[in-house]
Amino acid sequence: MNHQIEFVYFDLGNVLVRFDPNIACNNLLERFGVRKQQSWEAIYNSGFQDRFEHGQYSGEEFAEQIRQSLGVNAERMPTAGLLDAVSDMFTPIDVMAEVLHRVRENGFGVGLLSNTCHAHWDWIRRQSYFMNQFRFDATVLSFEEGVMKPDSVIYEIAEERVGVPAESIFFLDDKPENINAARSRCWQANCCLGGEAAIKVLQDFRILGEQGLDR
Repeated sequence: MNHQIEFVYFDLGNVLVRFDPNIACNNLLERFGVRKQQSWEAIYNSGFQDRFEHGQYSGEEFAEQIRQSLGVNAERMPTAGLLDAVSDMFTPIDVMAEVLHRVRENGFGVGLLSNTCHAHWDWIRRQSYFMNQFRFDATVLSFEEGVMKPDSVIYEIAEERVGVPAESIFFLDDKPENINAARSRCWQANCCLGGEAAIKVLQDFRILGEQGLDR
């Protein structure tokens, strides 16, 4: 039997916003003339993006690593332009903004638990997304904590941040390994994408009413 849920954590990517790394690479082609495969190797295959999301690089340090990998200088590829280019790949799942508000109205705490980097988070927060009108009760971001899901440490941090029993936390994420890690700490959790699938899950767990949203 499930314990009573008190707090709901949402993942960011593919739950609140969609993203496509191919768009990031295309941006480097369009803005700086760098071939797509070169960009992919420099950002993702190199491990630089992973380290950025672990908080091991500042934005300037990440940008310099990418420039060195691509063999370009800062004059040709300024840091601000580079960081925006690799971050301009998100689109909001607009219905999820209403979901966040409705979950809070129903008496639950609402938090964000995400693997992300400073550049992506900064870019998202500068957009006119409805989601940005919402203020989370707890925000746990990998680049700020120095650890990423599914490492148990970030879940422990998330638990401490909200101060409720682990069994009373519910989590939505799009990756099975992250859900399994949450369940191993006795969280209630479900793997799904944002949108209608998320609404159905939240209804099933009685976090949203059976009527869903007023639309």
